[in-house]
Amino acid sequence: MIKMNTNINENVINTRRNNRIIKHNDAVYKVFNEGYSKEDVFAEAFFTSKIEGLKVGAPSIEQVTTINGQWAFMYPDIYGESLYTLMMNNPDKLDEYMDKLIKIQTNIHSKKCPYLPVQKQKLTDYINSAHLDRYLKLDLLDMLNSSPKHKKLCHGNLTPHNIIIKDDNIYVTDWNHASQGNASADVARTYLWMLINMPDYAENYLERFCNETNTSSKYVHNWIPIVAAARYAKNIPEEVKILNGLISVMEY
Repeated sequence: MIKMNTNINENVINTRRNNRIIKHNDAVYKVFNEGYSKEDVFAEAFFTSKIEGLKVGAPSIEQVTTINGQWAFMYPDIYGESLYTLMMNNPDKLDEYMDKLIKIQTNIHSKKCPYLPVQKQKLTDYINSAHLDRYLKLDLLDMLNSSPKHKKLCHGNLTPHNIIIKDDNIYVTDWNHASQGNASADVARTYLWMLINMPDYAENYLERFCNETNTSSKYVHNWIPIVAAARYAKNIPEEVKILNGLISVMEY
């Protein structure tokens, strides 16, 4: 357990929905919100430790601890600029940064990690828990179950916010949604994030990914209603309208 003498909020360098990133002395801490599940904290630590050796930029979690009563990970000082910040501050370098995102993502998809949950089961569980029409959910699950069975490493929530660049090093954080499954479902999740948070860049991202990997855009689009329905289960008010518009069944 770590006690910080100063107000914990004075050291915050980034705030997310379920956690804050804090720099303290020579370390960086990911401090989870009060009440965040202990089970989820240790699951993420386990996933990250298994992925760390795969050379995909997963940072080493040096310690799982508590800070002023809140669960936290302690990392070495990995804090640099997020890819999101670089994109926003340097729009003239958008192509370079988008290519970097895709290079990182395709490297992740080139790996396997049999210790992770199965993507199809995770998506099934989320869709079943979503407040959607029963028959719509059945159609979506039929589409999911008929999709090819892959076992590629998938981040599950790869966004420019989760990519940290420090000097010549690249770190990919937040592996709590990691799974083994279909790369195009993982791409559909990044595309959804782009539509909601960086709508002007979403089509650029998808086109570049498909061109780089020789993947059919239609194939990725077939995953979008499935991934959108899974995300809908989170019940995030600012996302509901966009997700509703994407949850429509397309013929596989």
